[in-house]
Amino acid sequence: MGAYTFAFFDSRVDVELPDESLVPKTAPDPAPPIGDVYRSTRDALRDPIGTPPLSAGIDRESRILVAVPDRSRHTDIRAVLRAVLDEIAEAGAERERVTLLVALGTHRPMSDREIAEKVGEDVARTYRVMNHDYDDPAMLVDLGETADGLPVEFNRQITEHDYIVSIGAIAPHPVGGFSGGAKGLLPGIAGKRSTDYFHWAATGYPLFEIFGNPDNPVRHEMEGIVRSVGLDCIVNVTENAEREISGVFAGHFIEAHRAGVAFLREHPSIAFPLEMTDLMIVGLGRDRPDFWGGAAGIYAAAAFLKPQGTLVLFAACPEGVAPEHPVVTEYGYRRWREIAGLVEEGVIPDRTGASHLVTVGRILEEKEIEVLIVSEGIDAKDAAVLGFSSFEKPQDAVDEAISRAGSDARILIYERI
Repeated sequence: MGAYTFAFFDSRVDVELPDESLVPKTAPDPAPPIGDVYRSTRDALRDPIGTPPLSAGIDRESRILVAVPDRSRHTDIRAVLRAVLDEIAEAGAERERVTLLVALGTHRPMSDREIAEKVGEDVARTYRVMNHDYDDPAMLVDLGETADGLPVEFNRQITEHDYIVSIGAIAPHPVGGFSGGAKGLLPGIAGKRSTDYFHWAATGYPLFEIFGNPDNPVRHEMEGIVRSVGLDCIVNVTENAEREISGVFAGHFIEAHRAGVAFLREHPSIAFPLEMTDLMIVGLGRDRPDFWGGAAGIYAAAAFLKPQGTLVLFAACPEGVAPEHPVVTEYGYRRWREIAGLVEEGVIPDRTGASHLVTVGRILEEKEIEVLIVSEGIDAKDAAVLGFSSFEKPQDAVDEAISRAGSDARILIYERI
């Protein structure tokens, strides 16, 4: 037996596992961290992919909107953001004409303290920073439809600024294929109509036709909507297995994004198992404050766990299941087929929340996965609604999982996803 430590939001849990049962993983070609992220970002902005340099697109009269990721995205963007703001300042734009908009998607607003931690105290103190709200009509502007009839509804700040920059990270994603690129605006700063359309459209495709595929049909529609709005420049980063920034890609919201995806595929940020497994144990870190984001463990199980396998999730999730989408705990994953019908009938208006239910529910049902969860924010009642077995002690959950899977079960562990 060996001792293993797993992420549990901002703390850790320790369990013992039979060493001989662990599934070996590939050793990914590591991407070294960038030594000077600030300088690399300035260089990327001056030699962008597919667009003129940022400095060529703005002047002292320009009003500039910078969309930044929220607390649920773990990447440390402070050096990247400082580089962008310094580039803007050197182009002559006045600080008072720059707005930072937190791209919350459907997440809750960030507090002043959380904003300062994310963007840096100096930036938070000296720049105008706003939280996006996807469901507040006063904050949104309806821009009609694209030529293909897709809804275009966004934060009205896009109509009050001349130049739009989006900062973010590139990683596999179950709805957009990958995060980053156009996704910084949709759903980052989009309104309910566009956000609901984008998420619900993804439920019409098999998971791995979307997940990890940057050229999937849903992303193409998303990029069509964002093109109609106008996203002038992205600054996207990749990370290595240690969550250190390994690449900076600036420029056109499609071309620069695809360059980042290509780099990430050459240098994966996780190690892949050498075989399918009977049992998976996953720890969820500080960027998973609720299970809406914590479902990353289930997406991993969809790829690596055998049918009828068992998944143990160490998911502290201090903010619960999905506080912005109560439909999740109202119905639970086992009722995903019912959800799909109720959405089409107009009974459930939250298509974004419903899309999560359908996507996760389909995975659990089709692979017949049993989920055992240890959590601080998800009580036994909510766990039962979701279809999970709840445990208070991490070792108890592991021991029960091994008992269910059998003494000869192969075990795959990810200390943090």
